[in-house]
Amino acid sequence: MEPGPRFTKTVRSLLRERLLTAAAELTCADGWANVTMGKVAARVGVSRQTVYKELGSKPELAEALMLRETDGFAVGVSQTLSGYPDDAVEGVTAAFQYTLESARDNPLLKSVLAGGHGGGDDLLPLLTTQSDPVLARSVGAVAPMLMRLYPGVELSETEWEMAVEAFVRLLLSHLVQPAMSIPHATEQMRWVIGRMLRA
Repeated sequence: MEPGPRFTKTVRSLLRERLLTAAAELTCADGWANVTMGKVAARVGVSRQTVYKELGSKPELAEALMLRETDGFAVGVSQTLSGYPDDAVEGVTAAFQYTLESARDNPLLKSVLAGGHGGGDDLLPLLTTQSDPVLARSVGAVAPMLMRLYPGVELSETEWEMAVEAFVRLLLSHLVQPAMSIPHATEQMRWVIGRMLRA
């Protein structure tokens, strides 16, 4: 009996996850500029053609890595928000602080921020000048959470999406150019969030 489509999809999903994990580990160890599809393939024990088939080109691999990190942060944001079911300002502020603290300790992001200023072949643009995929994934994940959790906030779906995009842009700015401590940045964000959500 041949495996069904669900089994095949699960196997491919697991393979993709292994490939992304290998790419992340190589990036942390050697820097993104030194990551090749061949090295990713060797680390997982598959052919280079398999890596290209599953992940596409190296720029597509870069985007996939950043989106996987974004998804991980979204899970943490959801867990953080659940602790503030009745206060949107405190909930969003806590989520902002959680994300900054988690990003500071995230091995892949630390590698990106430490070594991402060496030219075009890096991951940093996906957090700065080419951040549209990360923004879209963040908005798509977080805005519906906030709408469900805080129905008393008088924002439409479009307004929630704009608010989340603004929050994420500010967060990325603090992450890429940390001009102040996380507690200070969080207090600034508390004021901004308060003005936006209580206007």
